[in-house]
Amino acid sequence: MPYIKLTGHYSEQTPGGVYIGHINMTVRLGNGVTVELPLPFVPLGSHLGVAPVVEPGEAGSVRLDFTRWTPVSYGDVTARFPFNFDRQDMAVKVTRAFDNDPATNWNDDQGQIMTWLRTWGASHSLSFA
Repeated sequence: MPYIKLTGHYSEQTPGGVYIGHINMTVRLGNGVTVELPLPFVPLGSHLGVAPVVEPGEAGSVRLDFTRWTPVSYGDVTARFPFNFDRQDMAVKVTRAFDNDPATNWNDDQGQIMTWLRTWGASHSLSFA
């Protein structure tokens, strides 16, 4: 049986001790209430992860969509990728490739990231719209 363990925080060793952080997000629910919560994610190492898409659910609920995944970076640079992937393994590959490319930065704008994604995809026989 598949099993996914999500976390909502990360820790970093600093000269002054241990820092506990989280990736913050805001969701506006269908009933008009805005909710701020830590983004649940699957850690991939010391500063990378993938998160299920979090969106408004029915009425006043929040929905975690495990059919779509978003790359995330945390720690020195906390950021979410502006695109989602319909497979967790693809989100993991993109997360690691993007982070390992010295020409990219997690603070790049959506256009720069899409250009990188299309170029990276083409070199791996993948196409992203």
